[in-house]
Amino acid sequence: MNSITPAAAHTGLKVGFYRHSCPQVEAIVYNSMAQSTKADDTVAPGILRMAFHDCFVRVRDRLDLQHPSQLDRVAELALRRLFRLCGFFSGCDASVLLEGPNTERRARTNTGLHGFDAIDAAKRAVENACPGVVSAADVLQFAARDAVVLAGGYGWHVPAGRRDGTVSIMEEALNLPAPSMTVSQLIDVFGRKGLSPSQMVVLSGAHTIGKAPCVTFDDRVQTTPVDPTLAPSFATFLKGQCPYAAIQSTSVDMDSTAHTFDSQYFKDIIAGRGLLTSDQSLLYDSRTSGGVYANNGAAFYRNFAKAMVKMSQIEVLTGLDGEIRRQFDQVNSH
Repeated sequence: MNSITPAAAHTGLKVGFYRHSCPQVEAIVYNSMAQSTKADDTVAPGILRMAFHDCFVRVRDRLDLQHPSQLDRVAELALRRLFRLCGFFSGCDASVLLEGPNTERRARTNTGLHGFDAIDAAKRAVENACPGVVSAADVLQFAARDAVVLAGGYGWHVPAGRRDGTVSIMEEALNLPAPSMTVSQLIDVFGRKGLSPSQMVVLSGAHTIGKAPCVTFDDRVQTTPVDPTLAPSFATFLKGQCPYAAIQSTSVDMDSTAHTFDSQYFKDIIAGRGLLTSDQSLLYDSRTSGGVYANNGAAFYRNFAKAMVKMSQIEVLTGLDGEIRRQFDQVNSH
């Protein structure tokens, strides 16, 4: 397996975090994921999307902490810690896994998420070997890496040591990147999470596996005329698959090799066969077009691995913050 080693990890995270406390954890998760993806080929794209949605829950705008002039560094760090404890910050903390009537899982933007059974199976297998040691947040990040590997991509060394969040709020999932977003909107959303335009482009390459329901690209094909950036033959194909608006029961492959993690996504965009507005638009903006061409080949695998490491460090809980869930979708009842 090809793998990428991160240049540096978020404070509190490190590669090999469980080397002594649960040395077999990554093998356990991989073997569990191998079984799950063999039984259901939608699991790999489902888990990858789940990891994105977990990390991209928005930061509440209680205070602008992006400008150090407002606060001295000590006060800023103290406030960030307090806000994490109160649930104001939410990043890669497995909050998307929590079950309940008003949790992130119930948000409209998360209704299509799937693969929870695979994470449940992996977490249970880890708990059997190392009870109360490995967080659900780390299991999810290991599983996302394994999903890519099992679909044909490169692996990466996952910095671990995340703790699990205890807060999951449905409304907090409403600022996730949307399929109809413009490049400017995407750059803003990713930038708020500390990700650059080039990292946004390469992470969009996750769309190289999986499917999307017709309703997510209505803005391109259910118009008169259809989106002119669509290749004519592709527009005809999509109209045949999705003959009228608001179809949710029919899905279309995200790229022309949708079961294999490869750079075909970028090749398709260059050919006018990007499925979503947020995909095809990357080619026509000077801030992102270079990234489309740069990832149109073998470089994509390494670039994606590095970007996933960066994304997996967004607003994590470490040390004594949060908890180590015993069950993947439930807060511990102490």
